Amino acid sequence: MTVCLVNRPEKGDNLPAMSESPENASPESGRDVPLTEDLIEGSLVGSRQRNAHFMNGVRVIVTTGFLIVYAYGYFVLKDLGLGDTAPHLLLFWTVGTLLWFLGPRSSRILDASRFAVPLLDIPMVTWIQHANIRAADHPDAIAVFTLALFVFLTSLSSFSLRARHLIPTAVVGIVCLLTIYRAANLSALSMLTGPTLILMTAIMMSWLPRRQRALIREASEREARRNRLARYFSPGVAEFIEDRDDPGEGESCEISVLFCDIRGFTRLSENLEASDVVSLLNAFHGYMVDEIFRYGGTLDKYLGDGLLAWFNAPVRQKDHAVRAVNCALAMVESLETLNRDRAAAGDEPLHIGIGIHSGNAVVGNVGAAHRREFTAIGDTVNVASRLQSLTRDRDTDILISDAVLELIPESINREIAFHACGAAEVRGRRQSVEIFVPSRLALEQETH
Repeated sequence: MTVCLVNRPEKGDNLPAMSESPENASPESGRDVPLTEDLIEGSLVGSRQRNAHFMNGVRVIVTTGFLIVYAYGYFVLKDLGLGDTAPHLLLFWTVGTLLWFLGPRSSRILDASRFAVPLLDIPMVTWIQHANIRAADHPDAIAVFTLALFVFLTSLSSFSLRARHLIPTAVVGIVCLLTIYRAANLSALSMLTGPTLILMTAIMMSWLPRRQRALIREASEREARRNRLARYFSPGVAEFIEDRDDPGEGESCEISVLFCDIRGFTRLSENLEASDVVSLLNAFHGYMVDEIFRYGGTLDKYLGDGLLAWFNAPVRQKDHAVRAVNCALAMVESLETLNRDRAAAGDEPLHIGIGIHSGNAVVGNVGAAHRREFTAIGDTVNVASRLQSLTRDRDTDILISDAVLELIPESINREIAFHACGAAEVRGRRQSVEIFVPSRLALEQETH
């Protein structure tokens, strides 16, 4: 009997144990995940609709503010001249409020409201300001204020997230501004500087939609990358990999491979409805994958009623063999918890077989350009699968090879015992493999 120390991490512990050289850390860069223009445009549609509703809200707030100013000036300051343009402003506020109210209830109205700046706001402001100029003592002040309003509206138009929307906004704004300037009898220099300022604002704000598109693309790529990493790695390992940009084209390295399978699943599933089979597998894989991730393992793939995982790639783990054995024992213990829940529900208990083997394998992204998987290939994987098949013949839950045992250090504080089971012929290999059954010493002492 061989004994080694194994320190068991608690639930939720992070297991970095990462290599000092991170250049081999990431299995993928997300470049396999096709992100089409349709996906980007789909994300933009939602942003545009939200921004259109925001623009409608800004219109209501601003016009409401002007109505309050008008009311204060008319009733408190007794500026009766405001009464001439108050109906114009009230009409403006009414139309803006209708757009704000009906937009969320009608996608067509919400989409059309993106054009409200050049088709509603600027013409209404021009109408009101033109009427104000005729009765004003200082028409130049009104003209300058109108320029400020048009610059604000041009900036607001950029929230449509379409650079081409700024073109009609700038054109309409320049034409309307020249109309106001002419009514105010401003100089030729003003006729030049005002439109130039609007044009410069439009050009500057056209950068916003392009930047928004770039940000959405970056966020979409990062989300796709994160989701794909989450399929294989524990949160701590996934976060480590996400911060690096290695495409993981392939490498040969030593790993510890863990194969797990439910015994007698075919017989068990024959008496279950399809939905019950799926529920059973989801519950089983949930328990098993939690343990794999807890010990820093990489989930290669689900194999129907089984799964394949391995340790020491893409993140280096000097104790990968210890982790694999510890993980297998924890999986058996988690299965007991699942079986207690199944027994309470009157269901038949599950039994599993786990095979572990250590050795060199090729690890990397494999598959077509549009559909790749991060996987391990080689004799090491095949041997682990064969050991899993032998667990039924040896009437045990876990079998490990001598290659695994050689990587596990001796220690004074002993927690795991390895019981020799002799040599076993493994299909596909000329040499036999010495196999062992691991068990926790604490459990053995309790049974004695």
